[in-house]
Amino acid sequence: MDLQQALSALEGSAIARAVSKSDHMVGASLQIVHIIGFVLLLSSLVLVSLRLLGKALTEVPVERVAREAHRLSWIGLALALVSGVLIFIATPRLYAGNLAFQTKISLFIVASIFQLAWFRRVATSGPRHPAVVRFSVAATLVLWFGVGLAGRVIGFI
Repeated sequence: MDLQQALSALEGSAIARAVSKSDHMVGASLQIVHIIGFVLLLSSLVLVSLRLLGKALTEVPVERVAREAHRLSWIGLALALVSGVLIFIATPRLYAGNLAFQTKISLFIVASIFQLAWFRRVATSGPRHPAVVRFSVAATLVLWFGVGLAGRVIGFI
């Protein structure tokens, strides 16, 4: 089975038909949930980043801010992923060929790996070198805001 056949099969699935044939408010609601989830994810990352840079919540230990924000980022990620998958499966062939969507997914994968393998460790470990903190914050924010920007461009390509 090639990619086009797999995408066609996905598009023909019961859940894909249910989403695509439903009232337009379902699609709009999924878009809203997707954006809210992404905003929750980004806001938690910005909060931790500002604390790491010493620009906000300086009286609170970085580890505590990271731990509290971690919950918010997981909630946001879950909302964005579930709604994103439902949006995608309604018209997978449309999205799969879209360069902005491909860029979004690529950046999402890189951002997720960086987040789990590096940024989280920097935020929750002991003493941090300022250059490591600045690199971590810059890379994390560029990657995640890149995901958002690529997502926003999808409709225009």
